[in-house]
Amino acid sequence: MSRFDLPQEFFDRTDSRLLVKPEPQYLYGIWFMDALALDLTPPEMLGVAGREVGGVGAAYTAAERDRLRLSNPLSRDICSAKVDFTAAPGGTVRLNRPVYANTTYTEASRKIPSGTSISTTPTRIGSEQNNLTLFRYGGPYDATNSRVAPFPIEAFDANMGVHRQSSIVGTQLARDMHRFIDAVQVSLFDLAATAIYPDGMTAVNDATVAGMFPFTYEQLTRIERDMDIANLPTFADGFRALVLTPTQLQQLDRDPEYQKSARFFPEYNVLFPHVYEKSCKKFHIFRSTTLNTTNNSSSVAIQYGHAIAPGAMLAGMGRRPRVASSTDDNYGETAKVIWIADLGFGLSDSSFVYSVRSSG
Repeated sequence: MSRFDLPQEFFDRTDSRLLVKPEPQYLYGIWFMDALALDLTPPEMLGVAGREVGGVGAAYTAAERDRLRLSNPLSRDICSAKVDFTAAPGGTVRLNRPVYANTTYTEASRKIPSGTSISTTPTRIGSEQNNLTLFRYGGPYDATNSRVAPFPIEAFDANMGVHRQSSIVGTQLARDMHRFIDAVQVSLFDLAATAIYPDGMTAVNDATVAGMFPFTYEQLTRIERDMDIANLPTFADGFRALVLTPTQLQQLDRDPEYQKSARFFPEYNVLFPHVYEKSCKKFHIFRSTTLNTTNNSSSVAIQYGHAIAPGAMLAGMGRRPRVASSTDDNYGETAKVIWIADLGFGLSDSSFVYSVRSSG
């Protein structure tokens, strides 16, 4: 006799243990959130006060599972200004930046001989200004209807689950916010940064076959040269950050010059597990699987990495990230929740970031 003879005697069950789901580190999201010391910690019970829904069962995984985060100076220094908008008038802060005019600096041009009349016409001093504006953001996002929409929790079903439904929803909310912040920072750097291409490539459509313009050690040295010429700062240890796609790292690993020059710092591997690769020239090199990759006119994948100097980011926060509940909860039977936060994203100066491009 077997289960095929008496199927009524057997049923499948779901174990309360969870398997690991591979997730990116959301490196740029970590830098932004660490700079402002923000995160989203959903409560155990979700819904309108007095009518919360929690559920029974085992706790679900945390959004940060397998994404170790430690306090580190790089996250603090990469942000030049952290603005607290709480109880402050207005939703925009203007930040001034000096402009230095380069004129003539020869000894002869500045010499004032005896009897020479010195001009009384003043020369002008320049200044620039950046804005950081606070906006309200939320999630998750309903891609079908193109809008922010809530996750629901049914009170009836919550009492019969293997995992606590409020824990499942809380994990999804935190993960959605982390990925959103990371994606915004990646796009900011892509749009504003100056592009640096491999030798022989001047535009994304120059690559007509895959692997035609790989990322190389020579390109890395030109990025360092250009950032040095621009007098961009370094972190306290004398390095800047270079974030590359897995394809760019694979190409770089095959370069003999890189193999001879690259070094490994264990302390950075502890601070950024799974994303720190090596350090070379004046760069700590990191891996990110959330950088953008787009196909050009020849259907060749163009890789978009970033070389970043400290002080590149601007970050602002008003009300801290929180879980918000809708009052439309069917008499407390269906809790509907979103995450919501008042955040400001910006760059202090686009010259602090270079878009590192190559072909896959």
